Amino acid sequence: MSLRTRQKKDRSNRILEVARTRFQNEGYGSVTIESIAAEAEVSAVTVYNYYESKANLLLALVKESDVRLISQLEDLADNLPEDIQRAVAEFGRIMRKHAMTYLTKSTWREVLAASILEGGKQFGTTYRSLDQALIELMARIVQTYQGRGTLARNLEADMLANTLFQMQNIRFFLFISDENQSEEEANLQFHRDVAVIFADKFKPNLKEVK
Repeated sequence: MSLRTRQKKDRSNRILEVARTRFQNEGYGSVTIESIAAEAEVSAVTVYNYYESKANLLLALVKESDVRLISQLEDLADNLPEDIQRAVAEFGRIMRKHAMTYLTKSTWREVLAASILEGGKQFGTTYRSLDQALIELMARIVQTYQGRGTLARNLEADMLANTLFQMQNIRFFLFISDENQSEEEANLQFHRDVAVIFADKFKPNLKEVK
């Protein structure tokens, strides 16, 4: 990596870290590009050149968060427990734990609002592509249990994975919308959701396993 490229990356990382901290402490709406630039010791023009808008700064933080999150979920997919209910519940727990480690509830609310308001723009399309990567990881988990014969093989893995992910997303929306709800409470609710989904009708037929 050339010195110029390294310097550009360092500036970009510094801008992101300042933005993350200010969004957390002051609220997304109160923070300006100019204030981020001043603390990052760059010009506002530099911030605009790198990210174009405040919304794109927020999106860059989400992308950075998802890279770290996917690494954790891949570890889960490589070391799955015997029971798929435990695996799916752990998937949700990891997502909520990581989310709260990286951004506050108020900042995540801004992320979700932007994903809706800018649904047809870069923010919305990129946000959906990040979600799709997580759905594909869930599908990998589903397929593993189908391969083990502990989950019915006639289920469409992609469809089930999407359903499970969207169910976890609903719980996440409810979690971040309630400042008083703890991670523990959200985890318990999602665990109950998963137990309902994996009722007897989803168990494999004994003839199918043979």
